[in-house]
Amino acid sequence: MSAAKYLAFLSAAFKSQVSYRLSTVMGLFTSAVHVFVRVKLWEALVSTGLRLGTSAGRGSPAVTLQEMIAFIMITEFVGALTRGDFANELGVSIQDGSVVMHFLRPVSYQLYLFSSFFGKNLYRVFTTALPVVVLGGILAGFPLPPSFPHLLMFLVFTLLGIIIIFELIYITGLLAFWTQKTWFLSWYVEALCTFFGGAVVPLWFYPRALERLTIFLPFRYISFEGINYYLGKTPLSATGVSLGIAVFWALLLFIIGQLMWIRVQKKVTINGG
Repeated sequence: MSAAKYLAFLSAAFKSQVSYRLSTVMGLFTSAVHVFVRVKLWEALVSTGLRLGTSAGRGSPAVTLQEMIAFIMITEFVGALTRGDFANELGVSIQDGSVVMHFLRPVSYQLYLFSSFFGKNLYRVFTTALPVVVLGGILAGFPLPPSFPHLLMFLVFTLLGIIIIFELIYITGLLAFWTQKTWFLSWYVEALCTFFGGAVVPLWFYPRALERLTIFLPFRYISFEGINYYLGKTPLSATGVSLGIAVFWALLLFIIGQLMWIRVQKKVTINGG
Protein backbone atom coordinates (compact mmCIF):
# COMPACT_ATOMS: atom_id res chain seq x y z
CA MET A 1 0.00 0.00 0.00
CA SER A 2 2.85 2.33 0.88
CA ALA A 3 4.60 1.64 -2.42
CA ALA A 4 1.36 2.38 -4.26
CA LYS A 5 1.40 5.92 -2.85
CA TYR A 6 4.80 6.65 -4.30
CA LEU A 7 3.87 5.09 -7.64
CA ALA A 8 0.90 7.45 -7.66
CA PHE A 9 3.22 10.41 -7.01
CA LEU A 10 5.49 9.19 -9.83
CA SER A 11 2.54 8.86 -12.20
CA ALA A 12 1.22 12.30 -11.26
CA ALA A 13 4.63 13.88 -11.88
CA PHE A 14 4.86 12.13 -15.26
CA LYS A 15 1.38 13.27 -16.31
CA SER A 16 1.98 16.83 -15.09
CA GLN A 17 4.60 17.27 -17.81
CA VAL A 18 2.21 16.32 -20.61
CA SER A 19 0.46 19.70 -20.48
CA TYR A 20 3.70 21.52 -21.27
CA ARG A 21 3.75 20.57 -24.95
CA LEU A 22 5.78 23.54 -26.15
CA SER A 23 8.38 22.79 -23.47
CA THR A 24 8.49 19.18 -24.67
CA VAL A 25 9.07 20.25 -28.28
CA MET A 26 11.78 22.68 -27.23
CA GLY A 27 13.37 20.00 -25.06
CA LEU A 28 13.46 17.59 -28.01
CA PHE A 29 14.96 20.26 -30.25
CA THR A 30 17.56 21.18 -27.63
CA SER A 31 18.51 17.54 -27.10
CA ALA A 32 18.93 16.99 -30.84
CA VAL A 33 21.06 20.11 -31.26
CA HIS A 34 23.14 19.22 -28.21
CA VAL A 35 23.97 15.75 -29.54
CA PHE A 36 24.56 17.02 -33.09
CA VAL A 37 26.97 19.76 -31.99
CA ARG A 38 28.97 17.42 -29.73
CA VAL A 39 29.23 14.77 -32.45
CA LYS A 40 30.36 17.29 -35.05
CA LEU A 41 32.86 18.76 -32.59
CA TRP A 42 34.53 15.39 -32.01
CA GLU A 43 34.46 14.59 -35.72
CA ALA A 44 36.19 17.90 -36.40
CA LEU A 45 38.82 17.22 -33.74
CA VAL A 46 39.54 13.80 -35.19
CA SER A 47 39.75 15.22 -38.72
CA THR A 48 42.53 17.57 -37.58
CA GLY A 49 44.64 14.57 -36.62
CA LEU A 50 43.77 14.33 -32.93
CA ARG A 51 44.23 10.79 -31.69
CA LEU A 52 41.68 9.65 -29.16
CA GLY A 53 44.43 7.50 -27.72
CA THR A 54 44.09 5.16 -24.76
CA SER A 55 41.82 5.54 -21.78
CA ALA A 56 43.55 6.91 -18.72
CA GLY A 57 43.74 5.06 -15.47
CA ARG A 58 42.87 1.46 -16.28
CA GLY A 59 44.76 0.62 -19.45
CA SER A 60 41.64 0.42 -21.61
CA PRO A 61 42.04 0.17 -25.38
CA ALA A 62 41.94 3.20 -27.66
CA VAL A 63 38.66 5.06 -28.03
CA THR A 64 37.24 4.99 -31.54
CA LEU A 65 35.14 7.74 -33.06
CA GLN A 66 32.13 5.40 -33.14
CA GLU A 67 32.56 4.75 -29.41
CA MET A 68 32.83 8.49 -28.80
CA ILE A 69 29.57 9.05 -30.68
CA ALA A 70 27.96 6.22 -28.69
CA PHE A 71 29.25 7.82 -25.49
CA ILE A 72 27.59 11.12 -26.43
CA MET A 73 24.23 9.49 -27.17
CA ILE A 74 24.22 7.30 -24.06
CA THR A 75 25.22 10.32 -21.97
CA GLU A 76 22.19 12.16 -23.35
CA PHE A 77 19.96 9.25 -22.34
CA VAL A 78 21.41 8.81 -18.84
CA GLY A 79 21.55 12.60 -18.38
CA ALA A 80 17.78 12.77 -18.88
CA LEU A 81 17.37 10.26 -16.05
CA THR A 82 19.73 12.09 -13.68
CA ARG A 83 18.67 15.68 -14.21
CA GLY A 84 16.91 17.53 -11.42
CA ASP A 85 16.23 21.09 -10.33
CA PHE A 86 14.09 20.63 -7.23
CA ALA A 87 16.77 21.97 -4.85
CA ASN A 88 15.71 25.55 -5.57
CA GLU A 89 12.03 24.61 -5.29
CA LEU A 90 12.76 23.00 -1.93
CA GLY A 91 14.64 26.12 -0.87
CA VAL A 92 11.65 28.32 -1.75
CA SER A 93 9.25 26.06 0.19
CA ILE A 94 11.57 26.33 3.18
CA GLN A 95 11.66 30.12 2.93
CA ASP A 96 7.89 30.56 2.70
CA GLY A 97 7.20 27.87 5.31
CA SER A 98 5.09 25.64 3.06
CA VAL A 99 7.49 22.76 3.66
CA VAL A 100 5.92 22.38 7.12
CA MET A 101 2.84 20.87 5.47
CA HIS A 102 4.91 17.83 4.56
CA PHE A 103 5.51 17.14 8.25
CA LEU A 104 1.81 16.29 8.55
CA ARG A 105 1.63 13.87 5.64
CA PRO A 106 1.82 10.12 6.33
CA VAL A 107 4.54 9.66 3.70
CA SER A 108 8.31 10.03 3.56
CA TYR A 109 9.14 13.49 2.19
CA GLN A 110 12.37 12.16 0.71
CA LEU A 111 10.59 9.34 -1.15
CA TYR A 112 7.88 11.76 -2.25
CA LEU A 113 10.50 14.02 -3.81
CA PHE A 114 12.26 11.03 -5.38
CA SER A 115 8.99 9.82 -6.93
CA SER A 116 8.35 13.24 -8.44
CA PHE A 117 11.96 13.55 -9.57
CA PHE A 118 11.93 10.14 -11.24
CA GLY A 119 8.49 10.64 -12.82
CA LYS A 120 9.54 13.91 -14.48
CA ASN A 121 12.79 12.37 -15.68
CA LEU A 122 11.01 9.36 -17.18
CA TYR A 123 8.86 11.75 -19.18
CA ARG A 124 11.99 13.58 -20.32
CA VAL A 125 13.58 10.28 -21.39
CA PHE A 126 10.62 9.16 -23.52
CA THR A 127 9.94 12.53 -25.14
CA THR A 128 13.39 14.05 -25.66
CA ALA A 129 16.36 11.74 -25.07
CA LEU A 130 15.08 8.41 -26.46
CA PRO A 131 13.93 9.75 -29.86
CA VAL A 132 17.30 11.45 -30.38
CA VAL A 133 19.26 8.35 -29.33
CA VAL A 134 17.19 6.05 -31.58
CA LEU A 135 17.56 8.39 -34.57
CA GLY A 136 21.26 8.83 -33.89
CA GLY A 137 21.71 5.08 -33.62
CA ILE A 138 20.01 4.54 -36.98
CA LEU A 139 22.12 7.20 -38.71
CA ALA A 140 25.49 6.62 -37.04
CA GLY A 141 25.25 3.06 -35.77
CA PHE A 142 25.08 2.03 -32.16
CA PRO A 143 27.47 -0.53 -30.62
CA LEU A 144 26.14 -3.16 -28.24
CA PRO A 145 27.87 -3.96 -24.93
CA PRO A 146 30.64 -6.59 -25.15
CA SER A 147 28.62 -9.00 -22.99
CA PHE A 148 25.48 -9.31 -20.89
CA PRO A 149 27.42 -8.70 -17.61
CA HIS A 150 28.61 -5.37 -19.07
CA LEU A 151 25.01 -4.44 -19.87
CA LEU A 152 23.92 -5.49 -16.38
CA MET A 153 26.61 -3.32 -14.80
CA PHE A 154 25.49 -0.41 -16.97
CA LEU A 155 21.94 -0.76 -15.63
CA VAL A 156 23.12 -1.17 -12.02
CA PHE A 157 25.39 1.88 -12.17
CA THR A 158 22.68 3.93 -13.88
CA LEU A 159 20.31 3.14 -11.01
CA LEU A 160 23.00 4.04 -8.46
CA GLY A 161 23.70 7.23 -10.40
CA ILE A 162 20.04 8.25 -10.16
CA ILE A 163 20.15 7.73 -6.39
CA ILE A 164 23.44 9.58 -5.96
CA ILE A 165 22.41 12.67 -7.94
CA PHE A 166 19.02 12.76 -6.21
CA GLU A 167 20.64 12.66 -2.78
CA LEU A 168 23.10 15.40 -3.75
CA ILE A 169 20.24 17.65 -4.90
CA TYR A 170 18.15 16.76 -1.85
CA ILE A 171 20.96 17.62 0.57
CA THR A 172 21.59 20.87 -1.32
CA GLY A 173 17.93 21.80 -1.00
CA LEU A 174 17.82 21.05 2.74
CA LEU A 175 20.79 23.36 3.29
CA ALA A 176 18.37 26.24 2.67
CA PHE A 177 17.32 25.85 6.33
CA TRP A 178 20.73 27.29 7.21
CA THR A 179 21.73 29.31 4.12
CA GLN A 180 18.27 30.66 3.10
CA LYS A 181 19.32 30.47 -0.56
CA THR A 182 20.34 27.42 -2.58
CA TRP A 183 20.98 28.70 -6.11
CA PHE A 184 24.70 29.17 -5.52
CA LEU A 185 24.98 25.75 -3.85
CA SER A 186 23.21 24.17 -6.82
CA TRP A 187 25.72 25.87 -9.11
CA TYR A 188 28.63 24.38 -7.16
CA VAL A 189 27.13 20.89 -7.22
CA GLU A 190 26.49 21.15 -10.96
CA ALA A 191 30.04 22.38 -11.56
CA LEU A 192 31.50 19.49 -9.55
CA CYS A 193 29.34 16.99 -11.42
CA THR A 194 30.44 18.47 -14.75
CA PHE A 195 34.15 18.55 -13.95
CA PHE A 196 34.53 15.29 -12.00
CA GLY A 197 31.61 13.40 -13.55
CA GLY A 198 33.03 13.01 -17.04
CA ALA A 199 29.71 13.58 -18.79
CA VAL A 200 30.96 16.47 -20.96
CA VAL A 201 34.63 15.58 -21.42
CA PRO A 202 35.11 11.84 -20.78
CA LEU A 203 37.49 10.96 -17.98
CA TRP A 204 39.47 8.93 -20.52
CA PHE A 205 41.19 12.18 -21.52
CA TYR A 206 41.96 13.43 -18.00
CA PRO A 207 45.50 13.30 -16.59
CA ARG A 208 46.05 9.95 -14.91
CA ALA A 209 46.31 11.40 -11.39
CA LEU A 210 43.09 13.39 -11.78
CA GLU A 211 41.25 10.44 -13.32
CA ARG A 212 42.27 8.24 -10.42
CA LEU A 213 41.07 10.88 -7.96
CA THR A 214 37.58 10.74 -9.49
CA ILE A 215 37.39 7.03 -8.62
CA PHE A 216 36.96 7.97 -4.94
CA LEU A 217 34.43 10.78 -5.56
CA PRO A 218 30.70 10.22 -6.14
CA PHE A 219 30.40 12.23 -9.34
CA ARG A 220 31.78 9.70 -11.88
CA TYR A 221 29.21 7.15 -10.69
CA ILE A 222 26.30 9.35 -11.75
CA SER A 223 26.71 8.45 -15.42
CA PHE A 224 30.30 7.90 -16.54
CA GLU A 225 31.03 4.59 -14.81
CA GLY A 226 27.91 2.94 -16.18
CA ILE A 227 28.68 4.12 -19.71
CA ASN A 228 32.26 2.91 -19.27
CA TYR A 229 30.92 -0.59 -18.62
CA TYR A 230 28.53 -0.38 -21.57
CA LEU A 231 31.43 0.40 -23.89
CA GLY A 232 33.66 -2.22 -22.28
CA LYS A 233 36.20 0.37 -21.10
CA THR A 234 36.06 -0.83 -17.49
CA PRO A 235 37.01 -4.52 -17.12
CA LEU A 236 34.63 -6.74 -15.20
CA SER A 237 37.50 -7.56 -12.84
CA ALA A 238 37.20 -3.99 -11.49
CA THR A 239 33.50 -4.38 -10.69
CA GLY A 240 34.02 -5.12 -6.98
CA VAL A 241 35.89 -1.87 -6.33
CA SER A 242 33.71 0.33 -8.57
CA LEU A 243 30.44 -1.09 -7.28
CA GLY A 244 31.60 -0.93 -3.67
CA ILE A 245 32.52 2.76 -3.93
CA ALA A 246 29.27 3.63 -5.72
CA VAL A 247 27.13 1.81 -3.14
CA PHE A 248 29.13 3.46 -0.35
CA TRP A 249 28.37 6.93 -1.71
CA ALA A 250 24.70 6.13 -2.31
CA LEU A 251 24.30 4.90 1.30
CA LEU A 252 26.37 7.71 2.80
CA LEU A 253 24.44 10.43 0.99
CA PHE A 254 21.13 8.77 1.90
CA ILE A 255 22.11 8.68 5.60
CA ILE A 256 23.25 12.31 5.48
CA GLY A 257 19.94 13.29 3.93
CA GLN A 258 18.00 11.40 6.60
CA LEU A 259 20.00 12.98 9.42
CA MET A 260 19.56 16.45 7.92
CA TRP A 261 15.79 15.94 7.66
CA ILE A 262 15.63 14.91 11.32
CA ARG A 263 17.65 18.01 12.23
CA VAL A 264 15.35 20.17 10.11
CA GLN A 265 12.25 18.85 11.90
CA LYS A 266 13.83 19.59 15.28
CA LYS A 267 14.84 23.06 14.13
CA VAL A 268 11.29 23.86 13.03
CA THR A 269 9.84 22.49 16.29
CA ILE A 270 12.28 24.46 18.45
CA ASN A 271 11.49 27.66 16.56
CA GLY A 272 7.80 27.10 17.14
CA GLY A 273 6.99 26.08 13.55
